[in-house]
Amino acid sequence: MKHLFNFLFLLFFVAGFAQSPLNPDDLLPVDPNVSKGVLENGMTYYVRSNSTPQNRADLYLVVRAGSVDEDDDQQGLAHFCEHMAFNGTENFPKNELVSYLESIGMEFGPEVNAYTSFDETVYMIKVPLDQDEYIEKGLQVMYDWACQVTDSDEEIEKERGVIHEEWRGGRDANERMMQEWLPVFLHNSRYAERLPIGKMEIVDNCPPETLRRYRSDWYRPDLQAIVAVGDFDQEEMVTRIKEKFSTVPAPENPREKQYFDIPGHAETLVSVVTDKEAQYPIAQIFYKHPLKISKTLADYREGIKHRLFNGMISGRLQELTQSATPPFIYGASAYEELFGPASVYYSMAVCQNGQIEKGIKAVLEENERVKRFGFTETELERMKKAMLSSIEKAYNERDKQKSNAYAEEYKRNFLMTREPIPGIEKEYQYYQEFIPGISLEEVNALANEWIIDESRVIVVTAPEIEGVPVPSENEVLAVLDEMQSTELEAYEDVVLDQPLINEEIAAGKVVGEKQLDEVGAVEWTLSNGAVVVVKPTDFKDDEILFSAYSLGGNSLYGQNMDISADLAATIVANSGIGDFDNIALEKLLADKVFSVSPYINDLTEGFNGSSSVKDLETLLEMVYLYFTDLRVDEKAYSSYMQRIAGVLENKEASPEAAFQDTFQVVSVTYHPRKRPMNKALLNEANLGDISQIARERFSNAADYKFFFVGNIDPVAFKPLAEKYIGGIPATEENEVWQDLQIGAPEGVVEKTVYRGQEEKSIHYTTFHGDFDYRKENLIAIDAVGKILSTRLLEVIREDKSSVYYIGASPSVDKLPEPRYRITIYYGTAPDKVQELQDAVFAEIRKIAQDGPTDEDLQKAREKMLREREVNLRENKFWLGVLNNGYLYKDGDFSDFSNYNALVGQLSSETIRDAVRKYFDFENYFSVTLKPEP
Repeated sequence: MKHLFNFLFLLFFVAGFAQSPLNPDDLLPVDPNVSKGVLENGMTYYVRSNSTPQNRADLYLVVRAGSVDEDDDQQGLAHFCEHMAFNGTENFPKNELVSYLESIGMEFGPEVNAYTSFDETVYMIKVPLDQDEYIEKGLQVMYDWACQVTDSDEEIEKERGVIHEEWRGGRDANERMMQEWLPVFLHNSRYAERLPIGKMEIVDNCPPETLRRYRSDWYRPDLQAIVAVGDFDQEEMVTRIKEKFSTVPAPENPREKQYFDIPGHAETLVSVVTDKEAQYPIAQIFYKHPLKISKTLADYREGIKHRLFNGMISGRLQELTQSATPPFIYGASAYEELFGPASVYYSMAVCQNGQIEKGIKAVLEENERVKRFGFTETELERMKKAMLSSIEKAYNERDKQKSNAYAEEYKRNFLMTREPIPGIEKEYQYYQEFIPGISLEEVNALANEWIIDESRVIVVTAPEIEGVPVPSENEVLAVLDEMQSTELEAYEDVVLDQPLINEEIAAGKVVGEKQLDEVGAVEWTLSNGAVVVVKPTDFKDDEILFSAYSLGGNSLYGQNMDISADLAATIVANSGIGDFDNIALEKLLADKVFSVSPYINDLTEGFNGSSSVKDLETLLEMVYLYFTDLRVDEKAYSSYMQRIAGVLENKEASPEAAFQDTFQVVSVTYHPRKRPMNKALLNEANLGDISQIARERFSNAADYKFFFVGNIDPVAFKPLAEKYIGGIPATEENEVWQDLQIGAPEGVVEKTVYRGQEEKSIHYTTFHGDFDYRKENLIAIDAVGKILSTRLLEVIREDKSSVYYIGASPSVDKLPEPRYRITIYYGTAPDKVQELQDAVFAEIRKIAQDGPTDEDLQKAREKMLREREVNLRENKFWLGVLNNGYLYKDGDFSDFSNYNALVGQLSSETIRDAVRKYFDFENYFSVTLKPEP
């Protein structure tokens, strides 16, 4: 009787579920895991408890106002207001806000930041939670930003220079060309007149009251949202936010907020813009459409159709890119939200010089091919499987999603697009329910909806090169007209129906095992000599990271093969594997969530990769095939060489590229093995040499160490490792790298690159020398970089108002010889370069003489300990620990656990001595970019 009852219950349950499909007219729900509400003053809040990362909270203040809301005399002041939020509030005068957050270990930039766009201004901080004071102060920061920024005259005057330098740093060929074509693209729209950076004549000269007027008009609770996601009690946080932010005053007579249109137009608009410093031509075709806000389940289903279409058209363009004679360097098409009240279907082609019309025609033909013939059933089924695999991975990771990802989602829900937030559980259900029922006809119909004659804009940007033609507006329109009469054939979806590996693999065995207790890992030595190191973690539920290395690299090849050696791994990665070219391989593995990429560096070669838990075996199959059936495809070689030649052809026209190339060659004393890549050097490459190098570098398993970190069961994984890694052929030969004698120049070397038309400079200074490679020294030089960066931000950016960015970045190499470098970098006005270099050197000398202040030292300690705290819960960090521990210390991790103690031992004397050691004013090189005289 009990069995009968159970059967009837099951029958009723299944029948009831089957008879209750999702109703397309139902409104999309709000994820029950987030507390969302609106306070009496109009402020919206989003609060969610989330434990990744542990002991942290992400706090956002989202303001639904941006540059489009500026009055004519305020252009640039939305962005100016964002800057001023860091320069004084009622509870954090002047620069105390950033100073306080740094004192609790938060880094300005990665963890304390903001941005301004057309329609929004967003502030973001991350705070630790081990003391209640920290979250309380964090909420106070948000409150002050919402309504208590002081905007003092003194700080406004100081910040003008910083913003001017930010504007200066963005001035280049792309920005100049955008200034010309954007008004055409945004035809008759206010958005065309309100770029967020604004007008410098207003930024430099506006009365302070004009800026305060913007804040008074638009920084108000009905246009603001507070977002809090973190490792806290959710109900308690809701209570705190309600109590605190309900007191944000609402204006009595708020200014009416206007919402501006991006109007359509019947005609096709064309803008062709050239610049002498542009590096390559880009053609873009835009089809503007009104923004559709998703409100119902039917809307969500429509969004899935869009993603299916985008994926399939991208696949076709990727195939063209990989053809033996590609019609463009890179091509893309997609339907996306734009900004304001608009969406856009766009197609773009990065073209070869002199072949712009060919590139435009190629992307237009693919659009037209879809309109005439549609996609194929096999393309659709493949994309459905890929999307289902992707959403499954997201669902599997639902308990380990990072807090900032949720905060970003809630931000978008509040802004103009009103992105729905049903939660991953519901979204996974919608994908499972909707995808099987989406027909090919439905997806194909989107082409006729999106690719239309109205509201169409074509933008061509290109270098000015004597003798190289750029099509006129009429010639561009003629390409469009030709489409209607162009004969096209339907796309043929060629798929190889065979397994990735056809042969039986002779598996090896684990012949040695060692526990690495210091890092919670296990080392296996396989019968072919390969070493496999596995670290299980619970940081992500559906992530496994992978790397492998062997000694040798490019160093084993002579000067005559160095370009081939540089290109070999890239050609291999673009060639496919075994019987599959890259196109066939991507189709075969489209529903697999994994990646694996070969590399060849100066001293090592190997692989980097990742996979979901269920696709780990596919990752291993690919690694096995790279060793046993590696493919160097002539078509892939031809395709890549043509595309990279197009990228490099006009590289020297870019002032920034010339600066970077000069810095590169100066930093290695013009060593011939480190020549900057250019089009002429491509002629030194040889497909035969590339094949030889690749097969030699990826052949002998005994040379390799393999590392796996993530949600991995060593017991279940061992037979897979024995089969796919233990089955790789091996020899007794164990290669090592050769020292190519590449080193930095001795003494003081200063170079100036005179390129470009903009009144801007970039400056790098690098101090360098021998390094005693011990952990305490690694920690000390890291602390030096943090202390000096903080000091330079305060003195050069805030006090002198002469830069937008400045910092000191240390790096250490152990191989081939232990060496260090500390690079100080900034952009500024050309006439201030020497003044700022003198000021930077003065700060270094001050620390060398007096040591850091107690406050600066404590900030550095806190940042390092906070970084470590987060890193210890990151698979990527552990993969680096294992890889570097074997490469640099032969697998010795005995000092791993003493990091915090060594950081705690840092003293003013330690830093002072390190600065004296690492900053030798008789041994540095510097490179400066200045405009042409």
